[in-house]
Amino acid sequence: MVTPEEREDIINAAVERTLLMIPDTVGNLMANHAALHKLNTAFYTAHPEFRGKKDIVQSVVEMVEGKNPIMNYEEILDKSVPEIQHRILAIADLNMTTAGTKLPTDFSEVDISENGKL
Repeated sequence: MVTPEEREDIINAAVERTLLMIPDTVGNLMANHAALHKLNTAFYTAHPEFRGKKDIVQSVVEMVEGKNPIMNYEEILDKSVPEIQHRILAIADLNMTTAGTKLPTDFSEVDISENGKL
């Protein structure tokens, strides 16, 4: 059986170890963030046409990453480029400022007497 004093000693040792690991953990996170930021900067420098399309880039990168979970980030970015270019070309001709054909909103003449019958 563990005495209350021994229990407190164990808890204090665990807390001390945890607190001592925080600087290393934060340092690793900062280094990882800096490396990813550098990769992203290089990616957008190499592909300036993607700058205004960050939502498309993010969507494609997440999709490629989901399909290839063990691939490193730089390979994911390289593999994403053709799909990003394809999506940008696909939406290039879309007119987002004017509405197309107005759909009918008057349904007064629709026969609903058979609605719900099998």
